[in-house]
Amino acid sequence: MDFPLLLLTLLVLSPLLAPVLCQVACNAPSGAVRQKRLVIRNPSPGTSELAKLDTCQIRVAPWSGQVCQVRVDFERLELPQPQLNANSGLLECVDYLQIRHFRLCGRSSGQHLYFPIRRGQELLLVFRLATTLGKQSTWQLTLTQLECPRELGSQNVRQPQVQSPTVRPILPFLGNLLPRTIFGGQSGIGSGSGPAAQLIQSLTSPSVADLELLAPLGCDQYFTTTTGGIVSFNFAGGIYMPNMKYSICVKGAADSEISYKIDHFELSKANSEQPGPAYDTECRSTVLTPLRASDYLGIPDAQMVGRPGLQATYYCGNGLTGQEIIARPPFVLRFASDSQTSASETGFQLTYTVRRAQDAYVQVTAEL
Repeated sequence: MDFPLLLLTLLVLSPLLAPVLCQVACNAPSGAVRQKRLVIRNPSPGTSELAKLDTCQIRVAPWSGQVCQVRVDFERLELPQPQLNANSGLLECVDYLQIRHFRLCGRSSGQHLYFPIRRGQELLLVFRLATTLGKQSTWQLTLTQLECPRELGSQNVRQPQVQSPTVRPILPFLGNLLPRTIFGGQSGIGSGSGPAAQLIQSLTSPSVADLELLAPLGCDQYFTTTTGGIVSFNFAGGIYMPNMKYSICVKGAADSEISYKIDHFELSKANSEQPGPAYDTECRSTVLTPLRASDYLGIPDAQMVGRPGLQATYYCGNGLTGQEIIARPPFVLRFASDSQTSASETGFQLTYTVRRAQDAYVQVTAEL
């Protein structure tokens, strides 16, 4: 390949090789932002721009046709605390961040969420700052668009099959200027089976980093390390979010088990006059009735080390602090809260460890 052709090839590939990072605030230009990684920050505190801001909407468009998930990391999220509505007697967020069905307020720095994306679908983030205190909020969010392999995108994430490689709109036009003998085919750059086409297709395929970060279907949070910590949203604020339902997943294997060590646990329960922990129907009623407490942390296939005879699925109340719970794969926690509030709704904090299971049941299952 001679020098002019090499230079032209590098120019064509430069959008793919360059790091993709965009920073926007609430004064971002109209239209959707289309970046692989996106940082969203609040306007500078104390400025007139933030003081006049009532609503901020940011639309995020897919970076490519293979985007199937967007991971949102709340590097910093400091909003006013939820408030009790005097008329309804229910807890609600007045100043909040809304992403689909998640409405967040209070302090949730360090948390993250996953959002599945269909082909061509946009993700809308809405900040609502209705009070004077809300206009003093601070936030920094990092959005990472994750790309699925074509087969994975169509099967596991219910995304249409992607037939063409991930290329930016300018590439097909430049592809017409390149020799067909190098890039192959009659469809422009990236088609055919030539060496340059193979290079482009490898560059536009999901990276290993994307594949490692992809969350299983149905997981709103996903932890991939063998040890770590999990807390409820707004744990630092002393009260968990109202009207929330989400799944927390931890990466594991068929021959492993997980240990949850409860550092703090205070969730409301139906029999609030009785102290101590509560389980199953005391936390989640099988019949939906108005104003019944329905706050719980679900841990399927779990067993409490201190009480091996107890095999509950839903946990609430208080008194679990200091306990250890062992669970089988898949490692999923399901949290739910209602819109009522009480002094006992401070949330949960736990640490987990994924380890190889030692009992005969798991060993036999692994052999099968």
